[in-house]
Amino acid sequence: MIRVPHNRATQLLQARLQDLDSPGVNLDALKSRIQDDIIAIFGQGSNQHLTSIGLDTLHFNKPVEFETCKTRFRQTIQGWIDYIRDFHIIAQETITLSEQEYKKKYEDLLKQWNDLVPEYNQLLTNHESLVPQYDEALSEIKILKDKLDEKQSIGDVIKILFLGASPVDEVRLRIDEEQRDIEKGLRLATLRDHFELKSQWAVTTKTLQQAILDESPTIVHFSGHGDTKGIAVEDSLGNSKLIGNDAIGSLFELFADHIKCVVLNSCYSASQAREISKPVPYVIGMKSSVIDKAAIAFAVGFYTALGAGRDIPFAFKMGVVAVKLEGVSGSDIPVLLG
Repeated sequence: MIRVPHNRATQLLQARLQDLDSPGVNLDALKSRIQDDIIAIFGQGSNQHLTSIGLDTLHFNKPVEFETCKTRFRQTIQGWIDYIRDFHIIAQETITLSEQEYKKKYEDLLKQWNDLVPEYNQLLTNHESLVPQYDEALSEIKILKDKLDEKQSIGDVIKILFLGASPVDEVRLRIDEEQRDIEKGLRLATLRDHFELKSQWAVTTKTLQQAILDESPTIVHFSGHGDTKGIAVEDSLGNSKLIGNDAIGSLFELFADHIKCVVLNSCYSASQAREISKPVPYVIGMKSSVIDKAAIAFAVGFYTALGAGRDIPFAFKMGVVAVKLEGVSGSDIPVLLG
């Protein structure tokens, strides 16, 4: 291993050769300078350093021995110079071979690249032609997804069970008008084929249970009287019979696997709505007494929005707005839980 530039190493050793031929040269001093140069060139502990240590020196200035030592010095120094030159030649040849090897690799890679260029250009052309088709496909996928989201907002087929009760001993309600308006709105809806409306009139405790069992509805809509303690159905004589909040909550808990929404379009039904909302995702109730016109307007607005593919929270807001548009009081009475 040569630690200095080759030409600098050669210059140092040639200078020592000149020193060797100088008149009155001191071989001991020259040997010391040679050792310093060898350490600088090859490093301490190298073979060349060990050789420099082993150079003879004179204890007596005998001419014959003096010339013999000078010859040995000269031969050793010249050997080092030749070694450095040979090492330089070998290093240059190694570099040349490496350059040739890398040049060949470069030429091979360049050839492979040139072979791939036509394919790359073709792929680029294909990509440019496919981009518009890809954008068009994305647009169609979005349209289909939007339609699917609309269809699946609360279920694939939405069955509404309308339950009406107007006991003879209570103020008569316009329940039939409410049902007709809801049915009419659904018939005109964009997604009318996804809705099915079933009705049960003069609901009693028994027919209430039987209707839910028979129809397995997605939405249950109750229209009738109520107060803070429960909703009013009819007894066997057509008079009012109150179903308490706890009982109505327990009933809907049994059918929470398929009922997604309950609408209590009756006065003071917020307390029942709170019980039902424990197992059912969405429940709508009324905070206080609500007049017929406001109740009907809310129901029609609510189902009109569902029929257009909107979700329940939006449909609730639509029902509230429908009451306002009707110009009657009561838009602040409906509440949505869930």
